[in-house]
Amino acid sequence: MRFLFTTLQFQETEFYARVGAQLRSRGHEVAHVCFSRRGTTTLRRRGERAWCLPDAMAALGRIDVEAEARRIEEAYALPSLRSVYRIDWPCAGRPEAWCSERTVRHFMALERILDETAPDVLVPEVGNETMRQATHRIGVARAIPVLFLFYTIFPNPLRLYVDTLHAPITDPGRLPEIDAGERQEVEDFIARFTAAAKPIRDYRVSRVTPATLRAFARHVAVSSTVDRDNEYLRPMRFVTQWARLTATARLARVLYEPVRFQRPFVYFPLHVTDDYKIRGVIPHCEDQASLVEQVSDALPAGYDLVIKEHPMSIGRNGLGMLRRLVKRENVRLVEPWTSSHELIRASCGVAVIGSTVGLEALLYARPVLTLGRPFYAGFGVTLDVDSFSEITEKVPALLQFRPDRETILRFLAAAMRACYPGVPGGVDSSDANAATLAASLESAGEREVRARAPAPASSA
Repeated sequence: MRFLFTTLQFQETEFYARVGAQLRSRGHEVAHVCFSRRGTTTLRRRGERAWCLPDAMAALGRIDVEAEARRIEEAYALPSLRSVYRIDWPCAGRPEAWCSERTVRHFMALERILDETAPDVLVPEVGNETMRQATHRIGVARAIPVLFLFYTIFPNPLRLYVDTLHAPITDPGRLPEIDAGERQEVEDFIARFTAAAKPIRDYRVSRVTPATLRAFARHVAVSSTVDRDNEYLRPMRFVTQWARLTATARLARVLYEPVRFQRPFVYFPLHVTDDYKIRGVIPHCEDQASLVEQVSDALPAGYDLVIKEHPMSIGRNGLGMLRRLVKRENVRLVEPWTSSHELIRASCGVAVIGSTVGLEALLYARPVLTLGRPFYAGFGVTLDVDSFSEITEKVPALLQFRPDRETILRFLAAAMRACYPGVPGGVDSSDANAATLAASLESAGEREVRARAPAPASSA
C-alpha cells in the first residue's frame, strides 16, 4: 500500500516519520506532506519522500481564485470556502480575499501532490488546519480511505475513524450478544478503570522549564530563517498566549468552589475551547455558556449544575464566561483538578456535548445526556438531544433515566472490538508506539482498501 501523511512540524513530523519508516519496513510505500520547510528538509535528509506544502502552493504561480473557488466548492461539496478557513487560526482577522486564495492554493497544491503520489491511504491527523481539512475532502472525493486517529479509554485505545470525524463507534442498529469471555473482559476493564480513577490526559500546566526555553529558542531560530513564511510558527504568539493563559488561570481561582455536594447535582464537563470537532463538525455546540445556562435552567428546584474546566483548557476559558456562569444560583464551578470520577460517582447524572466523561460515566452506570452526538450516542445507553429545544424536557428526564447495564456491557464490548493498539503521537511519541501504530494503520488500511476494491468480473 501507499501511505501519505500530512503533518505540521517538529515533534509531529518527526514522530510520523518514524511511523512511516516502520510501514516501509513492512513493505509499504510512504510519502509525507509537511507545512514546515525545516520539517520537510529533515524528512528528505532521512531519505523520506516529502513535499513542503507552502513551496507547492507558491509553485502554482498566478491562479484564477474565483474560478478555482467555485470548482473546489462544487467538487468537494463545500457550502463555501469559509467553512474550511474559518476555524484555521492564521485566517483570524485576515481579509476574505487573502483567506480565499490561501485555501484555494491548499486544495490545488494537495490535488497535485495526490496526483503524483497516488496514495492508497491518507493519514492527515486531526486539527483545524486547512491542510488537514483539504486532505480529508480530497481523499473522500477520490474514494481514498482517510484515517483519523482518536484516543479512547479502552484497553486498545486507538480508534481509527474512516473518512469522518463524527460517527458512532460501531453500528447503532446492531449490538451483538456477548459470550462469557467477552463479558468478563468488559467487566475486568470496568473494574480496572474505575479502581484507578485517573484522568486519561495530563492537566495543562503553564510553567517555564529548560525544555520549554529550548523549544522557544528553536522556534525563534527557525521562524527567522527557513520558515519565515510559516503562519503556524509564531514564537511571540506563543509568549503572549502563555502569559494570557497563565494570568487567566490564576484569576479564575477565586471563582472555584469546594466540592461539598450539599445538594443533588448534574455534572457538566466543559470542553476545550478551540476543539477541532466542535468548531468544525458541530459548531452549533460551540457556545458552551449558552448550553450550560439552558441545562441549568431546565433542572428542577433543589438541583445544582456542577461544571469543571477541561484538563487541557485551564486558562483558555474567558473570565467573562466563567463569571457569567457562576452568577447563576444553581451553577457551581469546581477546581479543574477535581476528580471527574469523584464527580461522576456523586452526581445524579452527567450532561456532555461530546466529552469522554460521558463514556466514563457509563462505566459507573450513571445516566448520561448527550448534546453533540458523541460516538457513544444512539445505542440506547444515553439520552440524546437532537435539537436544543429538547433540553427543557430531556434534563428532567435524565434524573429518572437508568441505563440498562446489559446494554452498556454489549455496547462496550462492541466498542472495544472496534479499536486498535497504539495511540496518536501527541499522546505517546515513543519508538514503541510508532511501531504499534504502524501495525494498526497497516491493518486498518488493508481492510479499507480491500473493501473498496472493485469486485472481480464474473466469467461468462
